[in-house]
Amino acid sequence: MKPLRLLLLLALCPVLANAAECHYFWTTDCFEIRDPRTRDITHHVLLSEQRFSFEAGDPAQCPAELDEHLTIDQRGKVLRAFNKRLKKLPGCRQLETLTPEVFADEGEASEEWQRLATERNFKSLHLIRRLPD
Repeated sequence: MKPLRLLLLLALCPVLANAAECHYFWTTDCFEIRDPRTRDITHHVLLSEQRFSFEAGDPAQCPAELDEHLTIDQRGKVLRAFNKRLKKLPGCRQLETLTPEVFADEGEASEEWQRLATERNFKSLHLIRRLPD
């Protein structure tokens, strides 16, 4: 029995070696232009409060596997949450679709999320909470 387990483990090693953890988050933005002559503009950035992850067979396939991972119901809940916030922001339009930002590298996902989450003088951050993963 033990040689069979070892053979099975050796057969699975290439598959396991290619397995990867993919990372994603949801984001969109819009601009509230109050007076373009004086550049009185606010950049509204909507961002999921957290980053999500899932296992994929191949890091290069993260976007395709995420499409399979997310259900229509999950996508609908995310879209409704973002549109609920967008409706309250002057100058922002509601979305018909929303595509997640997907990364094969956790560090890259974290850096991009942090960059988007950093507030600036002209930028207003809106974290969207309690999203399905």
